Amino acid sequence: MHPPTLTAILLSLGLVAMAASRAAEPMRPQARPTNQIIVSPQGPRDGGDFGPHTAGTKTSGLREALVAAKERAMDVYLAGGNWTADATEPVVYHLHETLVVPWMQNFRLDSGHCVLNYTPSRGDAVVFDSQMSCSYRLGLIVSASDGAVVRMKPTTAGPDRFRVITSTEFTFNALVGGGGAWPGGEPYKNQLDPTRRWVGTGLALDASEGSIDANKITVLETVGCAVGLDLIGKVTRNTIEEINIHLCDLHLRIGSAEDARPAENRISAFFDCQGIATARGAQLFGSRNFLTLSSRPFPTGADLILEPTAHGNLIFVHSPYRLEDRSREGVNRVLGVEAAP
Repeated sequence: MHPPTLTAILLSLGLVAMAASRAAEPMRPQARPTNQIIVSPQGPRDGGDFGPHTAGTKTSGLREALVAAKERAMDVYLAGGNWTADATEPVVYHLHETLVVPWMQNFRLDSGHCVLNYTPSRGDAVVFDSQMSCSYRLGLIVSASDGAVVRMKPTTAGPDRFRVITSTEFTFNALVGGGGAWPGGEPYKNQLDPTRRWVGTGLALDASEGSIDANKITVLETVGCAVGLDLIGKVTRNTIEEINIHLCDLHLRIGSAEDARPAENRISAFFDCQGIATARGAQLFGSRNFLTLSSRPFPTGADLILEPTAHGNLIFVHSPYRLEDRSREGVNRVLGVEAAP
C-alpha cells in the first residue's frame, strides 16, 4: 500500500474542516423549490404535508398548515381537483371548528378548486386576522351556520404593531351561506320555497377592532345569505367586486344605524334575489363610497336605500331601480336609468 500523497492529505483535511463548519451552522427549515406547504385530500397519507389525516386536526390540516407556514416563512397550497357530477368526487376539506388565518405578512395562499365545508350550525367558517401585503385565492366555502362564511376581522397586532388588513388581495370562487345554493333548499330544486330562511352573512368586513384599508377583494358568487356583503366599522379605500350576489335577503349593507364609518370604498355588484319577497338591494349608512350596481327586479323591496347618515356617495345603477332616500344631508348622487315607480 502506497502512503497518501500530500494532495490527498490536504484534500482530506479540507473536507473535514468544511464538514465541521457546516455542523456549526444553525439548522434551517427544509424549503422546496416553490417554498410551499401542501395540504392534500388525504394528507399526510398521500404525500401532502397536512390534510384530513393530520393528527388531532379539526380543520382537515388547514390550521396546522397555516401555523407551520408562519413558523417556517413558507406559502401554502390547497390541492383541489376537477369534479364531474356522477363521475368524480369533489375535493372537500371539512372544518369542524372556525378556521382562523393568523397574522401574516408577505404571505400567499393558493388553492385548487376545492371546497371548505364548515359543519357547525353556529359561528363563522373562516376568519382572517390582521394581514399585510398578502395574497389569498380560495375556491368554494360552504356554511350552514348563522355566522359569516368569511369574516375579515383584524384583532392581533403584528410585526408592524398594527391591527389591520391592508395591501392584500383576496379572491373567492363562491361563498355559500346557511340558506343554501338552491331556491327550493335542495339540489336541483329551482322552485323558490317561500318559507325558507336565508341565514348568515356571505362576506363580513368587520373593522370593529382594527381597520380594513386599501385591499382588493373579488367574489365570483355569494348565495343563500341573510346579508350578502356587510361592511362594519372602519372599512375604507377598498376595491370590492361581487360578480353575483343572489338568493339573499339583503344583498349589500354599508354600515349601520350606529356605525357610519365605512367610507371611500369602490364597490361593483350585481343583485338577484330570485323572487324572495322580502329582499332588498343595497343599504347605505356610510359616506363617500362609489358604487356601481345592477340588479334583477325585487318583488317589493328597494334596490337602493339611503339612510339618514349616508352622504357624499356616488351610485351608478345600470337597471331600473326603486329608491328609498332617507338621507338627511341630501348630497348623495344616483345616476342611471329611470327609477322604477
